[in-house]
Amino acid sequence: MALTKPKRDTLDLFFLCFSLGLLFSFAKGNNRLSAYQVLQSYNLPVGLLPNGVFGYTLDRYSGRFSVNVTSNCNLHVAGYEIVYSSPITGVISQNNLGNIDGVKVKIAFIWLNILNVNRNQDQLVFNIGGFVDKSFPISDFYSSPNCR
Repeated sequence: MALTKPKRDTLDLFFLCFSLGLLFSFAKGNNRLSAYQVLQSYNLPVGLLPNGVFGYTLDRYSGRFSVNVTSNCNLHVAGYEIVYSSPITGVISQNNLGNIDGVKVKIAFIWLNILNVNRNQDQLVFNIGGFVDKSFPISDFYSSPNCR
C-alpha cells in the first residue's frame, strides 16, 4: 500500500523535527560548563581545583558536586602540601563548598582533611579537620595550580 501525499508529508515533517531535535541536543551538550565554570557560577574561584580536572557531576537540586582528576595530585601552595584524590566530592552553594572529601593538607606532620571552603568577600576561609579555620586572599586562587 503506497503512502498518500498527506501521510508522506506528515512523515517527512516528523523526520525533519526529529533530526533537528538531535542536532540541537548535540549542540547543547557541547556547551556544558566546565568544572571550573561551575565554581565561578557559585562565586568561587577556579583555583580551588587543580589543573587536570577531566569530568564532573553536579546535582543542581542538592548541590552535590563530584570532580575527577587524572590521578592523585600533589601540590605545594603557600608553604602547605596539599593532596587531591579522585573523586573530589562536596556540596556546592553560593560562596561555599562544604562536606568536602578528597582534599588533604599537611600541617606540621599531620594530614588533615579540608572540610569546607567559604568565600567571605575577598577572603576564602578553609575549615581544616573540623577545628582549624585558615583564611587566604581570594586573589591567591585566581588560577588553578599544576600538579607535580
